Amino acid sequence: MNRRKRAAALAAGLLTVGLLVTPTHAAGQTELNAAANYVRDHGIMAGDQNGNLNLNSPMTRAELAVLLVRLRGGEEELLANADYFARGCKFSDVPEWAKLYVGYCACCNLLAGYDKLCFGASDPVTPAAACTAALRALRIADGAGSVWSYNTACAYAESLGWIDRTTASASAITRGDMAVLLYRAIDGTQNTGTGYLANGKPITEENVLELLHEIETDWPTGTVWGTHSTPGTHKNEVPSTAANRVMKCYRVSGTYACGGYASMVSSLVFGDDASPARQVTDLSQIRPGDILFLIRNDNGNLWHVMVALESPNEMNAFHCTDGNNGGQVYWPEPDSPYSRENLDCFGTEGKTYRIEAWTRYPKAVPYTGQSVNAWGIPAP
Repeated sequence: MNRRKRAAALAAGLLTVGLLVTPTHAAGQTELNAAANYVRDHGIMAGDQNGNLNLNSPMTRAELAVLLVRLRGGEEELLANADYFARGCKFSDVPEWAKLYVGYCACCNLLAGYDKLCFGASDPVTPAAACTAALRALRIADGAGSVWSYNTACAYAESLGWIDRTTASASAITRGDMAVLLYRAIDGTQNTGTGYLANGKPITEENVLELLHEIETDWPTGTVWGTHSTPGTHKNEVPSTAANRVMKCYRVSGTYACGGYASMVSSLVFGDDASPARQVTDLSQIRPGDILFLIRNDNGNLWHVMVALESPNEMNAFHCTDGNNGGQVYWPEPDSPYSRENLDCFGTEGKTYRIEAWTRYPKAVPYTGQSVNAWGIPAP
């Protein structure tokens, strides 16, 4: 097959690797949306001809090969060396559009066939195969002396926080499961060090608090911060790529109103694109700088966005700042117990709102508990 025909076959194949955003059985809907946005924005998964992203459908092994090539940034190499990778696909059951991708994965030891002639292109991807492929693609090698093997890939990926027990125990991986796995995996590999804040200091709760006090000085209580229709309003003019990705999950502005204020604060602390956000599963471990979304339980709509200033104390109370309280920026009085939010006011059964929290602390920077009642500590 000549290069033009191969390119056409590749293009046709890409349309089959689309995803329709519907709930999957393991990740929460918010994280699923974040994962879908991430893999689409980074060209790892593409929508079909209608732009749909089919996340609840089973993933096939041929489609997995496409994702792995994209994950490794190998499509340019694929087309430049089409003959070589075509020869690498010796399997008789691989469709034409997938041959180069499967050949690439076989040559790079990312995926193997069942035997010399059978790849199982249309078979669903098992959790073990998905975890093995992701680990290899992100260059966490297996083999002699390695901390994992094919038989332990799921357990190792679970220990890294890449996959849930429910997903690891399933018979097959959905496209949504794979999107979440890659989203978590890429986030984990990009956040293995302590990282640095916008002022160049290491990411610690103490250093985050220092920056939050500086922001309070620059944007004190009473600063006008409303919507685009508020006369004389301030808005977020700080580059906020990582924070705005989270805002997109909730369909809220990263420029105006409470979402814009929270994006600005997050970026002034953690920087523009470093330390991608991840959802906090244990709300008792909220830390200074975490972004908090208040969601209505009756309809799932977003009500408000705030930024935490400390960790919840023994009464589950903690201080927050927001930029849409009557159209103004609000910072609490450190010593006032009445200016604190309380986790007990939020939840599911019998509660009007629930909290969904996102953090930009890398996974390598664990919760310490040292920021309980920390907003009452004077700034250095």
